[in-house]
Amino acid sequence: MAYYGQIAINILILLSLSVSLNLLLGYAGRVSMAQSILFGVGAFTAARLVLPQLTDKYNANVSGVGYGMGWPWWAALLGAIVVTFIAALVISLPAVRQVKGEYLILLTLAFQLGGQQVMTVWEAVTGGPFGVAGIPAIKIGSMSFSTVKADSTVRFAILMLIVTVIVIAVCWGIGESPFGRLLKTLREQESVLPSVGKSPIRPELLTFGITAGIAGGIGALFAFSQGAMTPVNFGLDLSILIVSVVVLGGVGNIFGTIVGAIILGGLDPILSNTVGADAIPWRAVIYGGALVVMMMVRPQGLIPEGAFRRFKKGKTTEEMTPAEAMESLSRVSATHEVGSAPALEVEGLKKSFGGLVAVGGASFTIAEGKITALIGPNGAGKTTIFNMITGTFKPDEGTVKLFGQDITGLSVVDIANKGIARSFQDVRICEQMTVLDNVAVAVPKQAGEGLTNLVFRPLKTRKVERATRERALECLALFGISDKANDLVGELSYGDQKLVAIARLLATDADVLLLDEPTSGVDPANVEGVMQGVRRLRDLGRTVCLVEHSVHFVQQLADRAVFLDQGIVLAEGTVDELINQQELADLYFGS
Repeated sequence: MAYYGQIAINILILLSLSVSLNLLLGYAGRVSMAQSILFGVGAFTAARLVLPQLTDKYNANVSGVGYGMGWPWWAALLGAIVVTFIAALVISLPAVRQVKGEYLILLTLAFQLGGQQVMTVWEAVTGGPFGVAGIPAIKIGSMSFSTVKADSTVRFAILMLIVTVIVIAVCWGIGESPFGRLLKTLREQESVLPSVGKSPIRPELLTFGITAGIAGGIGALFAFSQGAMTPVNFGLDLSILIVSVVVLGGVGNIFGTIVGAIILGGLDPILSNTVGADAIPWRAVIYGGALVVMMMVRPQGLIPEGAFRRFKKGKTTEEMTPAEAMESLSRVSATHEVGSAPALEVEGLKKSFGGLVAVGGASFTIAEGKITALIGPNGAGKTTIFNMITGTFKPDEGTVKLFGQDITGLSVVDIANKGIARSFQDVRICEQMTVLDNVAVAVPKQAGEGLTNLVFRPLKTRKVERATRERALECLALFGISDKANDLVGELSYGDQKLVAIARLLATDADVLLLDEPTSGVDPANVEGVMQGVRRLRDLGRTVCLVEHSVHFVQQLADRAVFLDQGIVLAEGTVDELINQQELADLYFGS
């Protein structure tokens, strides 16, 4: 019984570590090769905190690890979680600002390898290569929980099962919450979050910390159960195994991780019983082979993300018409006095990239509640102006005012929160998320995007989430696509994807909406749908500024146009007035 209990413990530890990593790797899309060393940081931290205090220096062993702080096991467990959380911040602070993709893998790999070397040489803390022994077991009343004796091994296996269930529940709850929706958006289209007024830094930092904190807590339990450990227990091979479990089971899917952990975790005892001493090299061969096969045959893993998605359909999913959505969404902005100033004032904007002048001093205004088009030949600086208005680029000279307030130089997030939202030429929708979630992520002031609310105010969180989803459905209904709310965006036509991107802008409650080539790449049969959607934005009282190369599109929609060339305003007026000027027509169409 003790033998099977130990196997169960090993699988449950692997499962807990893998589920927590899936929160970072699967939901946030950030690959970490340091899960094993964070597991070790928690284990050694707990050991030093729980070992008895030194009362006589001659009672300590030579390495100085025979004593510690004398904390109770539960306090040492909490201490290990805190320390690993802080250790994760050390990794993630540079990662969230500068290090992405394969460079993040290298950074976390360096932390893994360097951390294990530190453990090996830092004898005063870790005991060096010989590790730490004599770690007290968990005791609750008269019962002991460890792997030292057969009966206590079974008890610890039961305790580990309870802990694993809690870890699964916590990670699933976070991953499927509004906070998890932020993580998925971060994974697929990081630039979307700032454009709707939400910083990507906070959720990424917190996810690194949560993943590490769970690993540290599991490491503490490992230390208590074993009574002794060495740095060898926390090597790179364990980190690779944890990543393998996540990839095999399916990233972004907690249930897939459970299956992957059972398969790979159960492989070791099977090999040990069949091939004996050769189990370790065979294990590596099987792990590698399984991953290669999975990447070729089923790259999404055994259980793909969203395989058990439960659709949450509101009454508006198929019932609400665009007219009803229009009535529901109508509102008067409270951020400014209506008619007090132009919605947007651009004055003397200049931007150069090296010796290339992209914008040479553009000045124009955008009237409130109207559709204004920026037109001109390719290279006229239209998208660059959008980037300066929204804070993506800082202008070399000039100012941007929103309803009379200077917003020049503010960050993308701050400008979005002031009331300007934008779309992009390349849509930037999240293909592995539902249509509803793509829009819901833009709704402001969601209680569930804060972890404290998820933990301490669950009723409010659920109430706000229902209202958020209802609001997202209304935005979709305005464009006639609420019946597709539960479809994956990647399955839609390109025209419908454009409508989803515009609906996402509407969900932000921004007063000024910037549309960058809303019909670019759209099938001609779907252009009319996009045009109707843009008109409805104006009918709601939103101020719209669009960049569009289709003359037909801007003629049908724009109340006014600004003609640009080389970043300078050449003329303003209606589209017909501008196109009928031969000089401007030659510039626009080429001569």
